[in-house]
Amino acid sequence: MSTHIAFIGIDGSGKSTCFQKALRVLCEEGLVAGIADGVWLADKDKGLVGLTEIPWLSTKTFFARLAQKYEHKTLYQVTKFAELLCRVKVQNAVLNTYNPKFILTDGSPLINMIGWSSFYHPRYFEAKQCIKLINYLCHDRKMPLLEMGFYIRHIPGAFLINGLNLGKLSRPDIVFLLHINPEIAVSRILERGKERQIHETQTFLGNLQKAYVMVCDLMSSEFGTQVFRISVDNLPVADTVTTIVKHVESSQERIDVK
Repeated sequence: MSTHIAFIGIDGSGKSTCFQKALRVLCEEGLVAGIADGVWLADKDKGLVGLTEIPWLSTKTFFARLAQKYEHKTLYQVTKFAELLCRVKVQNAVLNTYNPKFILTDGSPLINMIGWSSFYHPRYFEAKQCIKLINYLCHDRKMPLLEMGFYIRHIPGAFLINGLNLGKLSRPDIVFLLHINPEIAVSRILERGKERQIHETQTFLGNLQKAYVMVCDLMSSEFGTQVFRISVDNLPVADTVTTIVKHVESSQERIDVK
C-alpha cells in the first residue's frame, strides 16, 4: 500500500520546491509518484519522468489556470474546488495504475478544503465542525438531510462530494507543514518576478496559515495523521528536504515494524 505524503504551506513557503527535491531523493527508496501542477513518476533506475496520459490531468490543469485569473472570491473558490476534485481523480488513477511506494502531493485536497472553509467562514467552521466536515469529505459519515442546506450555503463543495457522491477525499499518512513568517513569504513571492495574485498579501497568507495549522493539529489529534511542522523562515531548502527525508524514513520504519 502506498504511503501518502502531503506538503502543506502558504505561497512563498517553498512548498513546491521542497516537494520536487524530496521527490528526487525519495526515489532512491523505491517507486515514487508526485502530483502537483503535473504528474511525475520516479525510481532509482529511470529517474524522474513526467506523465501526461493520466485521466483528468488536462481538466485539472485547465481549472488551475482559470482560478489564477479570477479576482472574484466566489469564482475563485468554485474553480479551485473543481481543480481539487480533479486532483483527487488524478491521484486515484496514479495509485491504481502504478501502486508507488510513496505518493507525494503538493498540497492536499482534504486539508486545503477544510482550511479554506475555516479561513472564509471562521464563525461556522471551528474545530468541532471541521472534524465533522472531514468525516463527510472522506465518506466516513453520510451527511444528514437536515444539514445539507447549511453546507449548500457555506461550502457547497462538501455537499457535492458527500451528498451527491462526486468524490471521496483521502487523509494523508504524513503531512509536512512548512511554517513561515507571512512577511518573508510575501518577499519571496515578489522575488519571483511574476504577477502578484490578489490573495498574496501578508494578512491573507497569515490567516490562511493559521487555518492550515488548526486543520493539521486536528488531523494529528483526531485521525492519527503524522504531522511534522517545520519552520522555514531561515532554513535553506536543502536542510528542509534533509529533515523531510529523515522523517519519512523513520515513519516508514515504524510502518514496516507494524
